[in-house]
Amino acid sequence: MRFSTSQSNFIEAFNRIAPAVPSKSTLPILSNILLQLEGNRLRMVATDLEVSVLTEIEVHGQEDGALSVPAKKIGDISRELEGLDLECWMDENNHLLMNAGAGSYKVPGISALEFPNLPEIEESAKVTLSTDKMDGFIRRLTFAVSKDELRPALTGVFFQLRPNEIRGVATDGHRLVRIVDQSFQYDGDPRELIFPVKALEMVRRNLPEEGDVEINIGANQVMIKLEDATLFSRLIEGKYPHYESVIPQNIEDRLIVGTEDLIRAVKRAAIFSNPISRQVIFKVEAEKLEITAEDIELGGQGKEVIVASYNGSPKEIGYNANYILEILKQIETDELRMDVGGTTQAAIIKPTEPAEGEDFLMLIMPVRLN
Repeated sequence: MRFSTSQSNFIEAFNRIAPAVPSKSTLPILSNILLQLEGNRLRMVATDLEVSVLTEIEVHGQEDGALSVPAKKIGDISRELEGLDLECWMDENNHLLMNAGAGSYKVPGISALEFPNLPEIEESAKVTLSTDKMDGFIRRLTFAVSKDELRPALTGVFFQLRPNEIRGVATDGHRLVRIVDQSFQYDGDPRELIFPVKALEMVRRNLPEEGDVEINIGANQVMIKLEDATLFSRLIEGKYPHYESVIPQNIEDRLIVGTEDLIRAVKRAAIFSNPISRQVIFKVEAEKLEITAEDIELGGQGKEVIVASYNGSPKEIGYNANYILEILKQIETDELRMDVGGTTQAAIIKPTEPAEGEDFLMLIMPVRLN
């Protein structure tokens, strides 16, 4: 293998695949990336056996070949060669040699034959989403995914494909997000998929500014084709909980409040909350919302009052400040709607002006008042 290319060309491709390299692994080969040259096309691959990413770039190829090299070493040296042209080749001892400017470097590699093969997808369904739609789903869903490995289904994002409808759901037991998009075009059989968060975050990193994303769905794998990369991912096995049963119906007490006003008020009050419980108390009345926080052990109290519209009876409800702030950051309208449950009932938060063809809601459970 022998090729030359610019540092910028090489490092841009490296950055597309590097997040797939595991930080720790019992298999040394997974700490490597695969370089595979055919003609003037250099293929680069990284995998942790759950998620794999492939990208290709145009180079000046002189001799075909393949080699796997340590991701950290090759990334570190490539970043430091900014503005230079790289000349790379492999020797008979599986070393990658690099010349750049006045420097020369030798990186020990491992035979490409030991690098895992990319999975083969037996396609059973194909879905196409616009870049904007894919970005919106990932951004608004992944924050609410559970980190509890004892409940693997909840560690991913749940998608339901139905004729002319796609649903995305995420929950960690404290919060739930549900997006229903009926502007979606799909005429296949209904499908249910649980995507790993890592795969979705890597898709978002590599999304082009515009265009479409093609998703090919197999029995337990998916292949996602992007403009500059192709991602393969295992799907999480297991049954997702019946989430609709936890969404309260017909809550009549409704609060309308400015989104940025509420975010700033919660942030300020939360400075005085208990560092463990992070509890803030919402006291809702006819024309105002009072937010208080108090750390009884260390002393100190914060209170914020903001103008709001509320049509129900006065209530005091506790919420986790971190959880509610993450929810509020997903609202893009100037005002939000909060259907307020009781001290043991979930509240539902929505934008006041939903996107056309979309039903987007977020649910947050209250915490017991101290």
